[in-house]
Amino acid sequence: MLLRRCSSLVLSSLLTARLFSQAAPPDSGEANFKSHVDVVVVNVVVTTGSGDPIAGLDRDDFKAFEDGQPQKILSFEEHKEVPPKITRLPQLPPHIFTNFPTTQTSDATDAILLDTLNTPLEDQTRVYLQTVKYLKSMQPGTRVAIFTLGSRLHLLHGFTSDPAVLLSILTDKKKGGTPQPSPILRSSMEDNADQQLVSEMKSMQANDGSQTLKESIAAIQSFQAQAVEFQNSTAIDATLLAFQQLAHYLGGIPGRKNVIWFSNAFPLPLSPTLQAGFPNNYIPLRLEDDLRKTSALLTTAQVAIYPVAAEGLVAPYQDPTAVPIGITNAQQATAAQSATILNESKDRNGRHAAMDEIAMETGGRAFYNTNGLSDVLSEVISHGARYYTLTYTPSNKQMDGRYRHIQIKVRQHGYKLAYRRGYYTDDPNKPPLVVQNDPLKPLMDPGMPNLVQILYNVKVMSAGTPPASQAAVAGNNAALQVPLLRYGIDFAISSNDLNFLVEPDGIRKGDIELALVAYDGDGNVVSRLFKTIEMTLQPKLYAAFQQGGVQVHEDFDVPKTGVSLRTGVYDTRSSKTGTLEIPLSGTLATN
Repeated sequence: MLLRRCSSLVLSSLLTARLFSQAAPPDSGEANFKSHVDVVVVNVVVTTGSGDPIAGLDRDDFKAFEDGQPQKILSFEEHKEVPPKITRLPQLPPHIFTNFPTTQTSDATDAILLDTLNTPLEDQTRVYLQTVKYLKSMQPGTRVAIFTLGSRLHLLHGFTSDPAVLLSILTDKKKGGTPQPSPILRSSMEDNADQQLVSEMKSMQANDGSQTLKESIAAIQSFQAQAVEFQNSTAIDATLLAFQQLAHYLGGIPGRKNVIWFSNAFPLPLSPTLQAGFPNNYIPLRLEDDLRKTSALLTTAQVAIYPVAAEGLVAPYQDPTAVPIGITNAQQATAAQSATILNESKDRNGRHAAMDEIAMETGGRAFYNTNGLSDVLSEVISHGARYYTLTYTPSNKQMDGRYRHIQIKVRQHGYKLAYRRGYYTDDPNKPPLVVQNDPLKPLMDPGMPNLVQILYNVKVMSAGTPPASQAAVAGNNAALQVPLLRYGIDFAISSNDLNFLVEPDGIRKGDIELALVAYDGDGNVVSRLFKTIEMTLQPKLYAAFQQGGVQVHEDFDVPKTGVSLRTGVYDTRSSKTGTLEIPLSGTLATN
């Protein structure tokens, strides 16, 4: 699924040497979406029965199987929880910035997802307080990012090891980190009102036997069922899209990614087991494509999902005063309340089963029936950094679009293993899925980590004088708020990180997308530029670019309210990405 590579590059004084292995990114954007199975990569967390991580295992302790057939393990690596390491770079010339990584951290990255879409307000409050509690005691060196899922996925803050910054963002109501009413969930008051309405109408219909009343009851129940179906469909669509965006976001970061998902519903039917729960085992074609795409993206990005029930520890309870209309004696009331408790228990057990399936499918672990949500965060972040990575080439070379089951075993008995349980192969008879969204745009949000699949340096200089009032705006925004500042921006992009098509005469052709987005202090976009550049390089020019990088210049107009600039480069042939965020305020002198 993932191909790892290691490359070295030297680019004059502008680019430094690449000293690390980097996972290949998922196919996305306007390109055809495919699941590569040249090499299958499996991350395995091994723990004792009590949940303590096991270290010190070697390759011979593991066996890999695919659809029951043994597979030869090609590579093996143990990952341990290590403190961050800082790499000192040579001092760069003034106004030049690089996305070369200076902080080497653990091979695992952690993201907290606060789901307001699928979670009632009262349960969100519990999660919020427990998250604040965890951040106040977060261990030094721990790096996390925080997302919220409402009507869409929102990044509260990118990866940082400063808990004070995260607490500040989380407690700022303007940033959207505090509990928010779900845009789709119905309140318990609305549900009770619907139930009482139907009960009253049934009671009236029982007395007079009116056919019109009977038809009205059927119409109301049909409407209510359609409302629930629409709610579920909306939740599934929004949740799948959010996890696709998460996979794109996390795919440029090396190693394992742990997503800790606080929610009360988990509409992410990735595995065949969950999909079988749909009526008549039928998955609509539209949803089937989204499920396969989401599953493949999460697999390629090495994302493990840790679902956590936001409801906490729940004891069966029924309000003794809440007696349905039409109940006339204590025996009927007791029976009705017992039935309600039983239905709620079945629903809860179904949710927990879904959580277990999602965790198993992605290599995570589910947590429910616990009020210690801050302890869950500590456990996941600690244990998720200790894992083993093994790879194999599938012995079954047939690409038939089917789901392949993965099984990993260890020689020692009594250990628990968490790893993803399978993947989809490409179906040669089915047209490849085309993703319409620009893959670079989601990675240009403020606070995103600097992605390093493409290394580059960028020089940012103010022109010194604002553009003339009648001059064309430099950027994709024709109507920017004045006064404006014009910046000259020069890229030096590693040619080794770009994928060129080499023609027989030695000419190289390639396409890159260049992105510039300026933000104000509140994270609002104030100016942007997205531009596709087609490159046709003669051999001599390509040789020069190997020494000094692929040179690109852009002018870019930014209102004076702009305080930060996010830059990005996307290679359309390989789907690799590089990004870098740069402060504008108080850091850049003029030419």
